[in-house]
Amino acid sequence: MKDYLNLIIQSLLILILIVITFLLLRLRKSLIKEKRVTKFAIDPLKKRNLSFFDKIDILYKKVITKLSKFLSKLKIFDKYSQKYEKYVDQTKIEKTVLMDFISNKIMIGLFAVTVTIISDVLRLRELDILQLVVAFIIGFFLEDIFLEIEYKQKMHIIEEDLFKSITIMSNAFKSGRSIMQAVELVSKELTGPIADEFKKMYIDLTYGLDLEVVFNRFSKRIDLEDAKYMTSSLVILNKTGGNIVKIFNSIEKGFYERKKLHDELKSATSLSEIVFKVLIAIPVVVFFMIYLLNPSYFSPLTTTILGKIILVLILLIYLCYIVIVRKITKGGDSNE
Repeated sequence: MKDYLNLIIQSLLILILIVITFLLLRLRKSLIKEKRVTKFAIDPLKKRNLSFFDKIDILYKKVITKLSKFLSKLKIFDKYSQKYEKYVDQTKIEKTVLMDFISNKIMIGLFAVTVTIISDVLRLRELDILQLVVAFIIGFFLEDIFLEIEYKQKMHIIEEDLFKSITIMSNAFKSGRSIMQAVELVSKELTGPIADEFKKMYIDLTYGLDLEVVFNRFSKRIDLEDAKYMTSSLVILNKTGGNIVKIFNSIEKGFYERKKLHDELKSATSLSEIVFKVLIAIPVVVFFMIYLLNPSYFSPLTTTILGKIILVLILLIYLCYIVIVRKITKGGDSNE
């Protein structure tokens, strides 16, 4: 019965692939004919020709929108989507729906399952439910990795450029400019994410928002200690008054000292970071070397139930190994 069911599924998938191939060939043929005819025709001024990929993109966005509307009715996904708020670019005018992140993750997971099924069909292998579940989980969490990498890169750039923005604001205050003019000057002088943040603040200030509200939003978006320190200083100055030039000079010096200390600490711990990465990479490198020499060496770990249990135990041991090595390297740094 199981073989019969697998045969039916494989036949349906092959039939779907044949239909998709036929439709693509038909579309290609129609596009070739259209190019021949358009040479002798006059296009209307308002006509906009969409490419095949543009149509797919529009269709994908419609599916994401409908799926997001359905998922928003479930409280579990609504709470889960809140963790992606930090990845939203607040400087964009177009509002980003948090549920779209979840919908996109589900679509990537389904795409990974589809690719796995097609791969098994082409290799005439039986469908494994566990393999499909693993493929969906990998696809579902794949976007999180890229979002986190992009977010950390953005925060690193902002952290590096924050000192430049403080210096520009300090010089602006020395020349007699106001806080709003200093914010505008930073948005024009700098580039990258930090400039976008200051442009957002300048727009909020021009619309009449209170200075405290604007800078509190800025510190919440950035979520850095230096940004919070700058925000609290400006808010206190705005409420109590004082010599903003002297206070910002002290802020600039404090930023410089902390940045200098951070750079020294980073250079001191760079060796332990290299050791940690090497120790983590050694088991992976050994695994790939054995696999290249003998691809069937690890097949018992994936073909038998006992092998799968052992494989899970190996992964757990490897995770414990990462934690232990991390603690040892950190302990070495603290001793120094």
